[in-house]
Amino acid sequence: MANRISVCLIFIFVASVLGECPNGYTRHDDSCYKFFSSVLATWAESLTYCELFESKLAVIETEREQTFIEGLLRREWHPAASDGVWVDGTDLLIEGEWIWADDGTPIKSQTFQKWYPGEPNSLGKRGEDCMDLLHHEKYNWNDNSCERKQNFLCEIETEGTSGSGGVNTGGIIGR
Repeated sequence: MANRISVCLIFIFVASVLGECPNGYTRHDDSCYKFFSSVLATWAESLTYCELFESKLAVIETEREQTFIEGLLRREWHPAASDGVWVDGTDLLIEGEWIWADDGTPIKSQTFQKWYPGEPNSLGKRGEDCMDLLHHEKYNWNDNSCERKQNFLCEIETEGTSGSGGVNTGGIIGR
């Protein structure tokens, strides 16, 4: 019995040192991702939900990451899932100035962006201040009402990227 416990503890230690993904998450480069396809939440609720799992809403910084996410969402999407999938982008603080909420990085400053043509457009009486990926538009970026209930994508940065164990404690929204 003691040997089994020792082996188990060693396995847990090795997995955490190597930056392995938690159960249910899928690894890509230096991050782990989980599509919550059976939970519907507002954008703010999605932020909180990801934090409960020691993760954040996904931040998409490169074409390679976008391609991976598109494949993951296509594989895991099902007819009962929402068309939109929440990710971390928002212009809640200043209309038209899109940032990644996790750390405040301006989206316009990064070389990769994949907005659907004509987006962001801030339609509607309440505006569209939160970013989602649209299934019916091949997961291109879209701005949507933050109050809409949708599925969401969480990300954990593994050791060697953020150094914080995956959770950025210096975020600007919802912290």
